[in-house]
Amino acid sequence: MFEGALGITLVLGGLAGALDFPRPVGRVAVVLVGVLLLAVAAMLWLTPVQMSVLAAANLATAVAAIAWLAAATGFSSGGAALIGAAIAGLVGLAAAELACSGYAARE
Repeated sequence: MFEGALGITLVLGGLAGALDFPRPVGRVAVVLVGVLLLAVAAMLWLTPVQMSVLAAANLATAVAAIAWLAAATGFSSGGAALIGAAIAGLVGLAAAELACSGYAARE
């Protein structure tokens, strides 16, 4: 669900021009990443994936986003807010996935 919500936000925000990210990321890239996230959301909905694998992927993505936010200049306030919210969401989701993977391992 998180990937789907983020994908929709990127597609709509990119089409509206509400999200500016540092070069070389332009509107087309924002919309394409949004569409890719929608495909990932569909794949995750239809395919069973281990919680620990999802947690590792979400944490790696959060670390990459933190590095990008810290190193790059040129974010609009909306773009920076979206990246910050995505980081918080990814870390929270990873924590929940790790908690669930511990319960699944005990069954």
